[in-house]
Amino acid sequence: MFRSVRWRIAAAFAVLLVVCIGGLSAYLSHFFRDNYMSNLKTQLTDQAKLVGDASEPYFLSGDTSELDALAKRLGEQIDARVTIINKDGTVLGDSKEEDIAEMGPHGDRPEVMEALAEGTGSDIRRSETLHRDMMYVAAVIAPDGDAVGVARVSLPLTDINAAMGHINAVIAVGALIAAALGILLAFQITRITVDPIKRLTDVSREMAEGNLNQETIATSRDEVGDLARAFNRMAAKLKEAMALVTAERDRMAIVLESMSDAILVMDREGRVTMTNKAAEKVLQVPRDAAIGRHFIEAVRDHEIDALVQQCLSKREQQTSLVEMRSKKQLLGVVATPFKEAPGCLVLIQDLTELRRLETVRRDFIANLSHELRTPIASLKALGETLNEGAIDQPTVARDFVGKMNAEVDRLAQMVQEMGDLSRIESGEAPLQKSPVNVAEVVASAVERLKAQSERAGLQIKVDIASGLPSVSADGSRIEQVLVNLIHNAIKFTPTGGRVTVSAKAEGDRLIVSVSDTGVGIPEDDLPRVFERFYKADRARAGGGTGLGLAIAKHVVEAHGGRIWVESVEGRGATFNFGLPLASL
Repeated sequence: MFRSVRWRIAAAFAVLLVVCIGGLSAYLSHFFRDNYMSNLKTQLTDQAKLVGDASEPYFLSGDTSELDALAKRLGEQIDARVTIINKDGTVLGDSKEEDIAEMGPHGDRPEVMEALAEGTGSDIRRSETLHRDMMYVAAVIAPDGDAVGVARVSLPLTDINAAMGHINAVIAVGALIAAALGILLAFQITRITVDPIKRLTDVSREMAEGNLNQETIATSRDEVGDLARAFNRMAAKLKEAMALVTAERDRMAIVLESMSDAILVMDREGRVTMTNKAAEKVLQVPRDAAIGRHFIEAVRDHEIDALVQQCLSKREQQTSLVEMRSKKQLLGVVATPFKEAPGCLVLIQDLTELRRLETVRRDFIANLSHELRTPIASLKALGETLNEGAIDQPTVARDFVGKMNAEVDRLAQMVQEMGDLSRIESGEAPLQKSPVNVAEVVASAVERLKAQSERAGLQIKVDIASGLPSVSADGSRIEQVLVNLIHNAIKFTPTGGRVTVSAKAEGDRLIVSVSDTGVGIPEDDLPRVFERFYKADRARAGGGTGLGLAIAKHVVEAHGGRIWVESVEGRGATFNFGLPLASL
């Protein structure tokens, strides 16, 4: 039987397979047991430390009588035996033993001694109390750095042995199945080798038809075997080359589609041959409408087209900043020619938002400087006047000191509001959310500003329907938002005007509105009224720190809501904000 090549190969392969699978099975069994024991030890160590942390208050107070109840409660929660031991070895609590007085001292336990010496300790032995093999893990209890006791957690090894028995059974069954399949595979391989010519013919036909996913098994070392191996190498090289081309194409497509900058590829005549998704957004031109057309036809911007034409003619990279006034966009354009092929690649970055942020930054610095300059100059002038002799005139001195206090109060208010805004933005002022009745919050805010509205000769009207649902919010913060909005409405509404506060439910939101009949806000200023220190020109550039609306915006957004303004200059303004309704 062993004179046959088929049987010799199959027998050798089967012996090797059985030896390898047997060795691997033994290794996996030991590996899983060691890994299981290590994980269990880590878990018990963490639980022992948690038990120790929970026991610290009792040791600090000197009352250790409740530790037994604590051990039983924790043992039930983590489904393990919990023992709390004093540093002298006395058992103060045990989750399994009803009468801890009958338990002997545990100071000589290996895990306890190791924990007192090194912080943690472990041991595996038979329990004298439960009469079972157990794993013990202990952690020292040291609230002030000095060890006062040890927290110990243990589990029976019967659970581990049962789990390992199941794992060993699975490994054994898997090994038998793998060995059987391997032996069957060996016979199948030897059967295939008897007809290599037919296989080579089939592979050649498939490769000729363009299917490169072919491979033939060559076991002989004659000319037919060499030919088979040559075919395999050729198929592998062709397949690898095609895979690299496909992968590179797919990778490039993913990169282009995921870029936030617009990419356009031009041929030698300036026609668009490829664009990415960002180009549709930046240039506001559909991809289907751009591909195949000249750049000027697709983008319709002569300045960018001139840049592309220079790149194509001079074969040099061209860069420029282009402002598309019709779309109010600032674009950074880079046109780069291809080195070994005609055409070029055009990269277009939308810098509109960056310019807007830079404008906001400059305005913020300018407004902050302006807000600080006036009170500081006033304080300096008043102080110099007092220093030059006005301090000796009691009436003048008191008047100057009062003015200095007013300026200091204004600076203090500005610092306070900036601090509040910073804490809200950074999350250091957490919201105390609860179901809030908006009608009550509105009434409280209106009452706070009632005297101010009467002095200004204004009427405040509250228009809130009964039965509105509650919102999930911090009542004091929402009242702060309303006070800021109503205060602004009073400040910018002439005598005899009216301020209206209303609320209504829309879907899963409750919309609160504060309307006035004042001077209104210019259209160009509407997008920026919620910026720090920003004040609209003309009538709305009155007093105040310019931080109230910024604080209101961040408070509303911290609640998951949205705030916006509607206004026509000369016809008043309406500030609205929406808050999520409270969950039932």
